[in-house]
Amino acid sequence: MSRNHLFFVFFLIIQFSLVSCGQKKGKNSENDKLFLGFYLGMPQKDFFDHCTELNKQQLITQGPGGSTNVEHLIKNQFSSEVSMRFFPTFIDNKIFEMPVTYAFISWAPWNKQFWADQLLDEVLTEYKKTYGNDFKLLNHPTQGKVYYKIDGKRRINLFVKDEQFVQAVFTDLKVEKRLKEEYAKKIAPDYN
Repeated sequence: MSRNHLFFVFFLIIQFSLVSCGQKKGKNSENDKLFLGFYLGMPQKDFFDHCTELNKQQLITQGPGGSTNVEHLIKNQFSSEVSMRFFPTFIDNKIFEMPVTYAFISWAPWNKQFWADQLLDEVLTEYKKTYGNDFKLLNHPTQGKVYYKIDGKRRINLFVKDEQFVQAVFTDLKVEKRLKEEYAKKIAPDYN
């Protein structure tokens, strides 16, 4: 089993144990907000239209190297300028998951003060301000420190991806549950 597969399986187990707690929070049970006006369930066309508007406002650009990601430069929120890159996964032409990477612009192997382990603490502080203070810490055997939060249908995972990047992943738990159920039916069809 690959490291990413183990990580995914581990979080599915956590999701099932915690999702009911998140759904009991009442008014936040349908919390789908992400950032910059994006949200879970946003139609694909609306995502691209919104990107066009944010680009006109010079808030985002295409990621470096012609890659399929969007880049937002954050100048005054962290101890140094940070690049935020993201691009969603669409299911049924709607945002299902939004992986996001953060890195200090000044990152270099010899600039230890700009490594991801330093940035993680700063990103977590900002996430607590934006999404609520109740992130929990999980010491994953291969991934290391993972901070997570479940509120309603939204799960946020935050961790160090490598020396340069902090990774955040926003996931729509309702869609994830449906996909798991569909997959389970495919691999173990009901013979009744």
